[in-house]
Amino acid sequence: MLRRLKFNTLPKIVNRLFGNTWISGILIVVGTTLITVGLIGKVAIVELAENHLSDIRIALLSDPRPQSQKIAVILIDEKSLNAVPYRSPIDRALIADLIEELEHRGVTAIGLNVRFDRSTEPAKDARLFDKLRNIEVPVVVSMVSDQTGYSKEQIEYSKQYLQGLDTGLSLIFRDTIDHTVRASLLRLSRDETVKLGFTATLTEAIGIELPLEDQIYIDYRLGPDSWTPPFPVYPAFEVAALPKSALENRVVLIGPDLGHTRRLRTPFSVLNRGFSKDMPGVMIEAHVLSQLIENRVLDRATFPESVFFTILMAALGFLLSLIRVNLISKILIPIAVLPFAWTGALLLFILNAALIPMITPTIAFVLAIILTSFWQWRVEALRREKVHQVFGRYLAPTVVDQILENADEPELSGEVREVSFLFTDLEGFTRLTETTQPQIMVGLVNNYLEEACDIVIANGGTIDKIVGDALHVMFNAPVLQPDHARRAVRCALALDRWSEEFRHRFKQQGIDLGVTRIGVNTGNCIVGNFGGKKRFDYTAHGDAINTAARLEAINQRLGTKICVSESTVNQCQGLYFRSVATLVLRGKSAGIKTYTPLGFEKARNTKLIMYELAYQLLSDDDPKSDILFGELASHYPDDPLIALHFNRIRDGERSTTLVIRKK
Repeated sequence: MLRRLKFNTLPKIVNRLFGNTWISGILIVVGTTLITVGLIGKVAIVELAENHLSDIRIALLSDPRPQSQKIAVILIDEKSLNAVPYRSPIDRALIADLIEELEHRGVTAIGLNVRFDRSTEPAKDARLFDKLRNIEVPVVVSMVSDQTGYSKEQIEYSKQYLQGLDTGLSLIFRDTIDHTVRASLLRLSRDETVKLGFTATLTEAIGIELPLEDQIYIDYRLGPDSWTPPFPVYPAFEVAALPKSALENRVVLIGPDLGHTRRLRTPFSVLNRGFSKDMPGVMIEAHVLSQLIENRVLDRATFPESVFFTILMAALGFLLSLIRVNLISKILIPIAVLPFAWTGALLLFILNAALIPMITPTIAFVLAIILTSFWQWRVEALRREKVHQVFGRYLAPTVVDQILENADEPELSGEVREVSFLFTDLEGFTRLTETTQPQIMVGLVNNYLEEACDIVIANGGTIDKIVGDALHVMFNAPVLQPDHARRAVRCALALDRWSEEFRHRFKQQGIDLGVTRIGVNTGNCIVGNFGGKKRFDYTAHGDAINTAARLEAINQRLGTKICVSESTVNQCQGLYFRSVATLVLRGKSAGIKTYTPLGFEKARNTKLIMYELAYQLLSDDDPKSDILFGELASHYPDDPLIALHFNRIRDGERSTTLVIRKK
């Protein structure tokens, strides 16, 4: 039972869930988000694209600001180093001279972003050592640590040389994907101790409270124009010549700038915008310090916020895919909507300095459209399969396919069309129901109808109605079939062969079935949807239908099993028939020539040749027909058509026309 539940019930539950639009939508949106955030979003090229889009917004859309009045930067550049005997480590006397000069110029604080990891000339080392400890201006020095790849000896020297001073680690770091500096740590927690970063220590030294966050995204300060730096920047060799007001009441950062190869990539590098696309580390520290002093925040989306935006775009993609439009519009609508979403992301940055992801939500948007399209295709396939299962009991598979291809909303309307009708009836059905046990009768009728319907469908017929044991079948409706008359006769022959085998099969079980009588007629009728607005039926109305029904019934009197009208026979080239009679049906004045089909091969036996000759003579009222029918009756007493016409001749009826008085 559990296995049956697992293998039978579970697929039904899944199909039902996927058949519900909103449940499917939730699954698609959640699945899209998981795939995008969990897999695609972690691909290096996607992260790189996301980073570059963020950098472009910063480079193009950041507001220009006046040059800072609180910060200045002194760069120890190549020209400044030309005046000292060696390049590395930086000459300690040069640094001591700079600090003395700054002390006399009334600066607010000094940030020394220079490495002290080994000794130089003892006298110069001692001079700078004393100067750092005897200056009245707050000084913060950058220290080295094992976090930045220095050896134990270098770290130990730095600790001893800077002991007693305000120090901080340089905690700006480069992105692992594209090595761009976008963030800085304010604090570094390690072994239950917290060490402030260089800029954070300098910020506290000038009396500004640090934010609670350990990490901030750098809100780079854009200068007032492309040739003016965001902070006053001076080479070290020019400091002595500067007016006092140039540095007064400013926090001054000192650091090396040893060429482009030593500079760090920034968001401005993506478009080469700003005072310098790549910056020395001390300039980036100046940007961080400016951000802390002015309490500016670059609001970069957190992980939950990124997931939210991804879900939002996936849901938008799903909803747009539900719009019922043609294929071209289905492609153009998302293409038209996507720029609005991107414009919204740009406006958020312009108005609120908020950077939200754009690539991963866009991927989620596209992926949701793809998954929704696949889901719609699957639902449509299941719908078509269900339609095939339901209507395949009444229509040929090709007919169902054509109906599905033109599945517009049906209307209550009709059209005049030539249709071939086939009616069947099981002889003695009423008697059988009265003499057979109900459970046996139900199984017999179901088997009979199922096998008969299969034959009809195999020949392209449309089962209009099932009345008891009888079938009412149409050809050339609802789908056009140029060979509808041939199909109807071919179906009649197949039903006749099968019914005899079916009778024999059940006769062995003690059930005596009658023959299956079949009537076929072709004619114009009105075919279409008839009924009310809430309930209607696709069927046909017209005299051609009544004629087919009467031809089926007349078989009992004629002794035939299949009776086909001339209107059908005329369209059945390649099929051969035996003449039956010209019937004047009840309520009609004109006769209908009728035939019974022989098949695709012309009969060459003596009986049929003589019969057709005798029939033609009788039709011409030739007395010779009496002799021929007499001979045929003596040789073939069991032939019903020979017996029919022989008996009529004996009764004085000398024609092939039969007037049917009874229904």
